[in-house]
Amino acid sequence: MEIESIKAKLYDFFCKETGVISYDCALDPRNSGEIVGLLHMGRISLLEYSDMNAELRDEPLSDTILFDAVSFNPDECLMDRLVIPTGTVLRVSIFAEKDHTWSIEERNLVKGFILIMITLKSRLKMKEFIDYAMFHEMELGLHNSFYLNRMMTMIEKLDKLHEYSIIFFNLVNLTGVNYLLGRKGADRIIIQFIDVIEELLENPECVCRMGGDNFCILARQEKTGLLLDVLKGMHFNCDSMGTKRIKLGAYSGVYKCTGAEKSFSECIDNALATMLIAKNEKHVQVQYYDESMLVMVNETRRVESAFKNALKNGEFLVYYQPKVDLANFRLVGAEALCRWDRNSVIVMPDSFIPILEKSTRICKLDFFVLETVCRDLRSWIDSGKKPVPVSVNFSRKHLSNSDLVEQITEVVDRYRIPHSYIMIEVTETTNESDSRRLNETVEELAANKFEVSVDDFGSGYSSMSIIKDISFKEIKIDRSFLNNKNVRRNDMIMMKHIISMARDLGLAAIAEGVETMAHVELLKQYGCFYGQGYLFDKPLPKEFFEKVLDSPYYKNVDPANGKDYLIPSTGEFDDIQF
Repeated sequence: MEIESIKAKLYDFFCKETGVISYDCALDPRNSGEIVGLLHMGRISLLEYSDMNAELRDEPLSDTILFDAVSFNPDECLMDRLVIPTGTVLRVSIFAEKDHTWSIEERNLVKGFILIMITLKSRLKMKEFIDYAMFHEMELGLHNSFYLNRMMTMIEKLDKLHEYSIIFFNLVNLTGVNYLLGRKGADRIIIQFIDVIEELLENPECVCRMGGDNFCILARQEKTGLLLDVLKGMHFNCDSMGTKRIKLGAYSGVYKCTGAEKSFSECIDNALATMLIAKNEKHVQVQYYDESMLVMVNETRRVESAFKNALKNGEFLVYYQPKVDLANFRLVGAEALCRWDRNSVIVMPDSFIPILEKSTRICKLDFFVLETVCRDLRSWIDSGKKPVPVSVNFSRKHLSNSDLVEQITEVVDRYRIPHSYIMIEVTETTNESDSRRLNETVEELAANKFEVSVDDFGSGYSSMSIIKDISFKEIKIDRSFLNNKNVRRNDMIMMKHIISMARDLGLAAIAEGVETMAHVELLKQYGCFYGQGYLFDKPLPKEFFEKVLDSPYYKNVDPANGKDYLIPSTGEFDDIQF
């Protein structure tokens, strides 16, 4: 055949990509098959390498024979390669038929054929990469939110959305798993967990990563129970021997689609809102959607969106609640507590602290409080007042910060505050990895001469073990033990043993929620000699707390006259609304 005819067929071959993409001559015999014969090609192979280093090591990802005649000439070979933007190396090799040697013109045509093949193949690989990148997150290679929308679109077109549920879940204590196993080990466990879920799903059902430790499942409603059983938790081997195991589970929110939603994001947002409530409740691992939840979600979003500017604009205030020696009613310390001044209305912490604790926003607030306390302590010292130690609350969210103690020390030292004036107050934890990290943090704080207190002691599940294993200085007995004027017998027994145990371990014990003289007498009877509560003072703004510093005795407390209320010695707080 004339050279020009072969060139024409090559042009046709370039325009018709079916045969090129599959590299199967049988699929396009009029073009590719005929050209292979005309150019006397005996074998066509494609090698694909992950990168150029893999090519140098000759470690191909794939080695595909695209066409193989009965025989070929191994000495007559033409090859070309291309590095595509993803880093992948493509190499096409073509061998002549047995006993055939290409002429110069034929070699040029074969080179053109290779160029066409490798160009179109690279374009196909880029398309595959773009498709993959569009529907997968890069970190673990899991499906992403775009894929979820793609599947929901498919279901909606079939008018089947009402048959599906959205399960939004958040992995429990992923930070702790990372700490115990390292990043790669934690990723391996996550992938195993997602694999278990995917085994229960059929197309178009899917599980997608929404970012961080948040995931979303689209599944038929009848599978909801089965999937939630998995999400409640499974154990996985941490090593090849199976001697170490770790449990991974999730907080889950379930929304059953109706098909009447205005958008897919409405379905996902409702499931997310439900999950956040389950996560906030702690003891509820699974929550089903209810319309009343939207009010809570909207409030959460309102607080989160306002937080940054509120912190910048000085809307957060630090109040001080006195700690009192029950033996002589003398001020011995204080707890720094946060209030939010929103448009001249003081917002109590219960309205915003739980919301901020869902993210690392709480960490910024904690350090704001610490810095404010240090600034106030410095002003009291400089003005000749005798300050008392102040405890500052730090959320468990800080446990993932390896520089926590260094950052605390930097703030305190910047204001030249003796470390003995700052007590770090933490809440107990029920989580093994959190406990290990907390223990390390407490030891590091102690090495820097900071004392640590356990807040709300007795309200959790691990109280008895946490003070045994971690070197705290003080425990704060949860106010729930004194929340009734007539303290219940079981509460009395528990409180008595907590105080006794603290004393035997060399820990100071201070009771929260002291509101009556009967409380004072009961605590002293059990051996607890420090208290904090409304009997002495509500949390006070700085200027009022300074008056307590100037007059540190609560002189109107007189156990002999049986008073069950108390007017502070300054006499200036009765008309103040806190």
